[in-house]
Amino acid sequence: MRYVVIYDITNDNLRALVAETLKDYGLQRIQYSAFIGDLRRNELNSLLVDLKNLIKDLTENVQLYPLCDTCFKGRKEVGKPKKYEFKEGKEKIAYF
Repeated sequence: MRYVVIYDITNDNLRALVAETLKDYGLQRIQYSAFIGDLRRNELNSLLVDLKNLIKDLTENVQLYPLCDTCFKGRKEVGKPKKYEFKEGKEKIAYF
């Protein structure tokens, strides 16, 4: 199943860890705080455990939305998508 994952995380280090975790599961960044990708049930469950271990009791938020193929095919985009390049260490972002 395809999932859209969005997050609202204020702590820079935690935000970077969450982004890296999402990439480790094969999800692709589609916006600064949004990822998309396919997850099998066991991968989804494992990701949820990993995210809970990262976030713990903090007031931070990660949301995962299942997205069926029909809904995905009906998506609309306006403008050109940005490509993201991150530098190691500080989370600096370059758009091109």
